[in-house]
Order: sequence, then structure tokens, then C-alpha cells
Amino acid sequence: MAKGQLAVFIRSRRDALGMTQAQLAASTGWSKSAVEKVEAGTLTPSLEFAGALFDALGIPYIYRERIVAALYPGALDRVLGPSPALPDADALADLEDLPYPAAYLSLPEGDVLGVNTAWQTLFPGLEAKSNVFDYLFTDPESERVFPDWDQVAHGFVYGLRMMGPISVAESVLNEIIERCRVHPEFDRMYTTDPDGPATLQPMLRVVDPATGAVRKLHIKIDKPHLPHSSWVTYRLVPVRD
Repeated sequence: MAKGQLAVFIRSRRDALGMTQAQLAASTGWSKSAVEKVEAGTLTPSLEFAGALFDALGIPYIYRERIVAALYPGALDRVLGPSPALPDADALADLEDLPYPAAYLSLPEGDVLGVNTAWQTLFPGLEAKSNVFDYLFTDPESERVFPDWDQVAHGFVYGLRMMGPISVAESVLNEIIERCRVHPEFDRMYTTDPDGPATLQPMLRVVDPATGAVRKLHIKIDKPHLPHSSWVTYRLVPVRD
């Protein structure tokens, strides 16, 4: 990963939070000079410094691992062991055991690596080997399924814009952008921050295709660690009374 990509990410995240370089430095315990060098692209932070920056900027854990992997190629595999490229039959069986919609996703690029039956029933067009961005911006059904489509789509796009240049190959990122630009709202979303917290909302409203009723689901994202894997488990848990 180029230092310049990390620099843009750190500056953008700091600006979004309304922090000055001095405030960021104070929050990390490192010098303002060190923060300036990272944002200028002349310094690759140590793991300790990177961790302090993650904490100060509120970077979600699911993205921290991707940044570390990009900053220090091979480091995660040496520490945690190699990660499989795709879920195996055992991992897919684990997913199927969940009684609510769940999928294995690769974020921020949005690749769907596996789904269970409950997920397939709720999102017929978002099956394994598909892509979340293709579904949101090229499948008209997605705007019917999500009553809050703009909020959902903008949240995913924000993650792609912030993390894509750091952790996704430039050719892959460009392909996603070009495919999604067929939708008139994509460019606006890619160049603006979503309203409210710049993270995915913990609650999701979905129209049940069988009944037409709106279901409220909690978004819960887990990162498998044993065995170590590169994907996340994206669970949609029904709201309990």
C-alpha cells in the first residue's frame, strides 16, 4: 500500500471527526510532527502508532485488520497463520445452522462468499458469488427490499470510499465504481459522507418478500478468528420484544 493512500485515509477520517492534527496527536500520545508526517505520506506508522491512530479515529475492527495487512504485507499470516481464500464446506454448514439471515462478506469490496437459506429467502438476488454493490446499484429489486435504501447504500459506499484505496486492488476498486455508476445516485454517495455516524447503522429495515411486511433486524458483524479468516460473518438478528 502506498503511504499516500494511508495519508488520504487518515486526513479524511480526521476531518470527518472535526479534529485538528494537534488534537489527534494528543489523543494518540504521539507527537504532532509524527501525525503530520503520516498525513504527508512520508512516514509509515509502527504497529503501536497505527493502533493508537485507529483508537483515536474510531476505526472499526473489521477494517483495522485490512489496513495492517496492507501496511505490512504477510505480517498477519506470520502472526495468525494463513487464511483460506474462501469458506469451506464446514464453514458454510456453520452458517446454515443459524436460524436468521446470515452471510460471509468480504468488506469493503462487498463480495458475498457464502449465504444461508434464511438469507437467500430474504435477498433472492444477493446469493453467494454475487456482490453487495452490484445488488444495491444495478438490481432495482434492492430499492424495494430496503425501505431505507439510501441510508443502507450510502453506508456501504462510505466504507468503500474510505477503505477501498487502502485495502482493495486499484483495478478491482475501479471495476466496482464503473459498474455502480449506472445508478444516478452512486457518484453523489461516493463523494459525500452519510448523515449521522459514519458507520453502518446497527438496525436494518427489510421488506419480507413472502408477506410484504417490514421486518426490523439488528446488524451484527463478527470476525472469525479460530480458524483465522479474511471474511466477516454478517448476521441479521430479529429484534426481540
